[in-house]
Amino acid sequence: MVKIWCSISSHGYGHAAQLIPILNELGRAVSDLEVILRTTVPQSFFEHKLQIKWDLQEAQQDIGCLQQGPLEIDVEGTWNAHRQFHQNWDEEVRKEAEAIKASRADLVIANISHLGIAAGSQAGCSTVAVASLSWDQILFNLGSNRMAWQEKVLLEIQEAYAQASHLIRLYPGIDMPAFHSSTMIGPSSLTFPTNIVDIRSVLPVRSTDRIVVVAFGGIPFEYLPIERLEYLEGFHFILSGVQVPLSFTRISSWEGLGIPFLDVFRQADIVMTKPGYSTMVTAIKYQIPLVYVCRENFIEEANLAAYARKYGRACELSRKDFDAGEWGEALNKVLQMPHPHLVPPPDGAREAVDILKSFLRK
Repeated sequence: MVKIWCSISSHGYGHAAQLIPILNELGRAVSDLEVILRTTVPQSFFEHKLQIKWDLQEAQQDIGCLQQGPLEIDVEGTWNAHRQFHQNWDEEVRKEAEAIKASRADLVIANISHLGIAAGSQAGCSTVAVASLSWDQILFNLGSNRMAWQEKVLLEIQEAYAQASHLIRLYPGIDMPAFHSSTMIGPSSLTFPTNIVDIRSVLPVRSTDRIVVVAFGGIPFEYLPIERLEYLEGFHFILSGVQVPLSFTRISSWEGLGIPFLDVFRQADIVMTKPGYSTMVTAIKYQIPLVYVCRENFIEEANLAAYARKYGRACELSRKDFDAGEWGEALNKVLQMPHPHLVPPPDGAREAVDILKSFLRK
């Protein structure tokens, strides 16, 4: 048996989504593979997606960013949570390293937990990071005039990343200079199922309506302007985590459909989202138009927005218009855009597997 210890950030679902295609490909290349998922991402997210033998161990691996909804980073709260997480840093690394040793893992993969990397190194395992961003780079851009304790947190994160055996950097990811060794590979995107439920058969949707899937990741909105959306003719909106009044005819709740999210995503005429890695690269792969709303202070956004505009049909909706429910102009604009001539880079899962296998032999 080959055992992989997988340390996964729980800042939304995007980090887990990046790893799923790679782990599935690894399962096809390595016989008798078993993966330990060390994360607080819920089990339901991996079900029907991860096609290998896996076991979920619920354990916090990092902080990421604290959010006030998917579009607002709580900067002060984020820094304070990191301060708490690092309060007994050496002891936390030691305990995680002991757990890795006890599992008899052959390899540690981290996306992009500095705890997992530091612990894997201390446990004597080859430790490979797989990611499109790193938390030191995210934190570096959250505020200036840092205090001494904030600099200490950043240094501990960077020192942990420096212990990684290698970084597999997912295109179009940001620069991550804390890692001493890295390889850029193609994007990591989810693969849609071939047998899907026709969502138009279960929605109160007109044949001419365009289906807009509102997909902002695993962090719910506190408010959406659903009353305005009900009056946007020509569209039907599928939302998640929102109570939709029974009288509404242009808005449906994904939870009420009883259909896997990937089935719904696959049949979208437009996806509205923030510039988040998995949603964007998967939509571009399947040529689904994108309307995106930026967070402004999340460093990865510029690369992702540029990628979407280069290889797909994508346009930005301002935060002001998003909050006001003024979505119609952007939705119609993206539908009228010509298809791009450039083809996006092929998926990088096989490249990632070749690299991971080389560390399994060490």
